[in-house]
Amino acid sequence: MQISNDTAALNYVDYFTKQLPIDLATMAALRDELATRQGALSAAENAVADRAKAAEELAAARATAAGTQTAAQQALDEAKSSLTAAKAKEKEIAAREKEVNADLASRQSEVAKREASANDKAAALAAQQASLDARSASLEAQEAALQTRVKAFQDKVAAISA
Repeated sequence: MQISNDTAALNYVDYFTKQLPIDLATMAALRDELATRQGALSAAENAVADRAKAAEELAAARATAAGTQTAAQQALDEAKSSLTAAKAKEKEIAAREKEVNADLASRQSEVAKREASANDKAAALAAQQASLDARSASLEAQEAALQTRVKAFQDKVAAISA
């Protein structure tokens, strides 16, 4: 389309029949290209917005990961200190167990000695009791014999006195 004052007057019929359809086709093509470019621009803007959102999410994920890593490190440190304390306690318990076992062994040997001594004393007492029983039986027999002799003597004295 030519618009300027230095040219001759425009013939509208000629323009509407020949040039207008060409200008309309050109404008439609420009409109389609503008829509395509606008779509590409919108896609680029969306991509930029998505990148910004992704950057925010990445920062949030990194912060969460740092917090999780810090918590995990604290848990690891606590577990290590608990393990160290448990190992020390285990050593203490093992040492105490050795002491208790040694004390138990010495007490068991002492009890065994006392039982042996008590058994020896019981055997000696049983032998002494048997000896006393035998002597008691002998004494009773001698006493009975003495009583018999006293009775016989009393009978003799009674026979002489009568």
